[in-house]
Amino acid sequence: MMSSSGSGLLLNEFNDYEDDQVAEKSSCGRYVRYNEVLDRGLRNNVYLGFDLVDGMEVTWNKVRVDDSFQSEECVHGLNTLLKPLKHQNIIKSGSSWVDHQTKTINMISESFTSGSLRQYRQKHRNVDIIAIKNWARQILQGLCYLHTRDPPIVHGDLTCQNIFVNGNTGQVKIGYIGLPTIMEQPSELHEEHIEYSPVVDVHSFGLCMLELVTSEYPYSYSDGKTQALLAKVKDTQVKQFIDKCLLSASTMELLKDPFFEIPAFATCVNDTPDLVSALEFKISNEKSEFRLRGERADGNSISLTLRIADKCSGQVTNIEFVFNLDVDTTLLIAWEMVEQLELPKEDVTLIAELMDNVNMKMVPYWMPSSVRFSGVKFSYADPILVS
Repeated sequence: MMSSSGSGLLLNEFNDYEDDQVAEKSSCGRYVRYNEVLDRGLRNNVYLGFDLVDGMEVTWNKVRVDDSFQSEECVHGLNTLLKPLKHQNIIKSGSSWVDHQTKTINMISESFTSGSLRQYRQKHRNVDIIAIKNWARQILQGLCYLHTRDPPIVHGDLTCQNIFVNGNTGQVKIGYIGLPTIMEQPSELHEEHIEYSPVVDVHSFGLCMLELVTSEYPYSYSDGKTQALLAKVKDTQVKQFIDKCLLSASTMELLKDPFFEIPAFATCVNDTPDLVSALEFKISNEKSEFRLRGERADGNSISLTLRIADKCSGQVTNIEFVFNLDVDTTLLIAWEMVEQLELPKEDVTLIAELMDNVNMKMVPYWMPSSVRFSGVKFSYADPILVS
């Protein structure tokens, strides 16, 4: 009862003050919208917002609709569709509601401070192909998650403008899921109703790849002129991969494509004969004990198994994953793990440092993420070599 009344008091106190920067407040009192525009579309504007309860910035998307649109039913379906989604490469969705007075649908979602992948790519012109592969893999993982839901979820409007990036970690997330459903009128109002399928998303992903590789906007190459832009791609492997996307291979097929394999020159395993094949590290804090076992999967990856034991409840959680030495970062993986498992945020540093230690012991040439923070005390046990 105290937390509920306290939260309401804070909101009421906030409403008592005038804030020239606040352009709009949600009816529930939780969200405020500022005038700062993050993005503009044909029928929607995206603004910077703020969540007064969680104390964090959000995006506030206002989609304009007309009187004939069945908005209430659509928004209910949208909330049912988006809120259960939980993936490290999918933007988290919050509340959605209809404002009949302004004839808009309002959608709240998490904010990514570095903006869209299009803006980020235009800002950073000289990007290595390894970085582009990292972005591409994450986009495909997000699409694969959507397409393997039951029933499959199709984005329907995937562009680099609808993909967002965290410039501090390199993590990308797909946003604006379900927006084409809102923008399109009910089928009975159209002579031709668009039926979206996963093929649409994969083709759009191919156009995203073209944009990332060439830094040119591919959608001006419509009506079959995409090949004109594809001809500018000089790397044969990259061109073949984009071709597969445009021919609508499945996301699972694309994730297994040789395009994502690290070239031989980046592999130093043969030059280091005394590498450890398997190892286990243990770290503990006041709340939990963490054990991480690592085994060499191939020249460029380590198969990791993390065991987390809660000291109070005795509950044990096991997570298995593969760490790519050339692409992945321990900090990003740790953030994703803490987010998905709803662990305390302070565990991010601990898990990242645990992975750093295992990777450095197993692969001496590997460079760790710089995630050392003062004031954090861990208890380490000696590593155990596993035969």
